[in-house]
Amino acid sequence: HSARQKRGIHDNLFSNPEQVKEQVLVDAIIDAIFYYEADRERIRKDPLVRLLIPNPPGNYHFAIVTAMGVITEGKKGTEMEAAFQRIKEKRDVVTIRADTGTARSLDYNAAKIEDAILAATKLKRPYGLLGYSQGCANALQTESLLLSGTPTQRQALVDPDSGLVCRQLLFSAANGSMHAPAMDLKVQRLIVLAEEFFKYQQGYCSRAFTSTVLELITQAMDSAGFQKFFGGAQSMLPEGCKAFWREAQQLGHIPTCTMRGVLEDHTLPESLEMVSNLLTKQSGSPLHDSQVHVYDAVGHPVYTMNRNGRILKNCDIGQGAVQRTHHWSPLCEEVEFVRTQRDVERASFECAKDRHVFPFVDVNVRFGFIRYAYGDDDDGGDAKHGTDFISAETEHA
Repeated sequence: HSARQKRGIHDNLFSNPEQVKEQVLVDAIIDAIFYYEADRERIRKDPLVRLLIPNPPGNYHFAIVTAMGVITEGKKGTEMEAAFQRIKEKRDVVTIRADTGTARSLDYNAAKIEDAILAATKLKRPYGLLGYSQGCANALQTESLLLSGTPTQRQALVDPDSGLVCRQLLFSAANGSMHAPAMDLKVQRLIVLAEEFFKYQQGYCSRAFTSTVLELITQAMDSAGFQKFFGGAQSMLPEGCKAFWREAQQLGHIPTCTMRGVLEDHTLPESLEMVSNLLTKQSGSPLHDSQVHVYDAVGHPVYTMNRNGRILKNCDIGQGAVQRTHHWSPLCEEVEFVRTQRDVERASFECAKDRHVFPFVDVNVRFGFIRYAYGDDDDGGDAKHGTDFISAETEHA
């Protein structure tokens, strides 16, 4: 009852923010965003939070290379487009979307992200990698391939004027998801049940019909689409994650920021209800965003211990407080076809999109990893021209 009462008070505050004091609004925002009470109290008592000191005005000499989730339209995608447009208009930060594919392998998507990175280096701006969900593994794989690649590839990563300066991992699935091994087990059981069913039916069907069915199944499993899908799904399984982290190489001086979330009844979209309950049942823990758990969605390997894992753990300095949100919070128009009336009433997909982009950029500026753009020799163009989404494929050509 007290929680509902507090949400009601906050609703009134956000409806009429000009009628309340600034610090009251800060308290309400902290309560609305952060999941753990301990985190809320720690942030509430932080004097720097109370001072609300913004970064000085001016443009940033920086570009963002994005790698979106397992289901994406690549360079044609619209994930967080409004947030990218706002940071372009406010800070002249250019966003380059990598043309990654849906349910494709790590190596395929890494090659597409490499094209986007080459486009960023031609702008003569340092860049940051922003990965979302499975895109986090794709981005880290790209960094690994460039670091261990040719001198030209390595230069695109370590160049002081146009190299990698920071990472942002949103709801990272680089450590896999409990959905994958659970689904793998279910598929194996389904195959056994199907085999028993068809063995019994074989006596009632002609040889020609049986051969035709087997041929159709074989052709479907040998098809390019089926093989591509399983190639992409492999990285979500424990074996795929282990192989990925075993071979990965990352730079040791690049700060990593992460965003993690936990679902609650009032933040749960109706389309994720079954998936969320499945994950809770399969894992025994409700501390997840419907796809990945908070203890997995970090910026370093959890289940593989090696030198690179220790390097990444030291880089994971921007591990933010767990937020009250869901895995699809960066999406808006992309999920319009599954938005229900309940989602509209609860504003399940109306959460602030800027929090996926602005905080990681601003904090890296504040600590000197991203520089301000000075002079007229910056190739970023005029911020007033709106979002500067560059096709990696076109720029690379």
